[in-house]
Amino acid sequence: MKKFSLFLIIATTLVGCNKWTETERIIFENQNLKKLVTLIEAQKESDLNPEYREYYKKIREEYRTKPRVKGFGWFGNWSGKGNNPQNYLRALPDSVDFVSAWGVRGKLTKEQQVDMEFFQKVKGGKVLLCWIIQGLGDQLTPPKTDPMDFWVKEKGGGDFKEGVKAYANAICDTIEKYNFDGFDIDYEPNYGHSGSLADWQTIEGDHPMQIFIETLSARLKPKGRMLVMDGQPEKLSAETSKLIDHYIYQAYWEGSTELVMRKITNGHLDDWERKTIITVEFERTWRTGGIDGYKSSKPEIQALKEGRQILDYSVFDLPNGKRIGGVGTYHMEYDYPNSPNYKWLRKALYYGNQKFPGNFN
Repeated sequence: MKKFSLFLIIATTLVGCNKWTETERIIFENQNLKKLVTLIEAQKESDLNPEYREYYKKIREEYRTKPRVKGFGWFGNWSGKGNNPQNYLRALPDSVDFVSAWGVRGKLTKEQQVDMEFFQKVKGGKVLLCWIIQGLGDQLTPPKTDPMDFWVKEKGGGDFKEGVKAYANAICDTIEKYNFDGFDIDYEPNYGHSGSLADWQTIEGDHPMQIFIETLSARLKPKGRMLVMDGQPEKLSAETSKLIDHYIYQAYWEGSTELVMRKITNGHLDDWERKTIITVEFERTWRTGGIDGYKSSKPEIQALKEGRQILDYSVFDLPNGKRIGGVGTYHMEYDYPNSPNYKWLRKALYYGNQKFPGNFN
């Protein structure tokens, strides 16, 4: 019982709050190293004391169900084992809603499965499978096998469209096998990743990506799983965009609010204001919360010495008056060594949901 003593001290403070505005403030302030180290020792919810179980129940049933700026990121270097909380999903801030597992393909270790289940069932977070989609069979074609031979001739009976469906269904099989919460289509044909499934054309009709998306949606959506697109969601047609839960933009090097607005304003996309998530590159900018010299249109953000990019993204208000759907980071785990850990993503969600609350209706 000694290793769980920290739970009682922290959870008593958290559960005593009557308003979620107070609880979210405490989430921001109290997720420290001691808490995270204790969490990585727990294997399941029953390992936590009653106060902490009640706290996470409120996270799942109250925080996760209300309109808000969602917290997102591509999570890399994931192992789910060892003494470094940076390698655990469960060590992410409680305010993170869903992640895309970066660098994971068709197989998870036992440690990763345990860690993911804890993040899903205890913290109420979601984990998506994700990789760049450009050519038929990416990441799932058997070694030393020609993709066209395997997916079109063998799996598709000689029909390319049937081969695309077989590939999409193979992804869904992997998602179901490991209980992922959906798929993140990384679609970047204009950024060096074009191929048999990805090109400059609008995704509609008999476009291979249209067939791919329709097949994924038919498998994932009935079971409550997510389907999102990052990179170039503007390539979606209006009708096809209805099958996508979130449009995630890699707004890494845009230097101002105005430039970001230009990038994400795609009015033909279904419910684009609330479904849009904008992200910051953290492989190089994790220390400063984004690129140097970023110019925010909000005086209170522009006055800050650091973090202007990610904090501006979190309080982004769109032309219809609604707040942005979410904010995230690429290689979110790089933010862990900051003080407090995950300083910038945590602070961004605090700004977007509490300090400068927006309109979500």
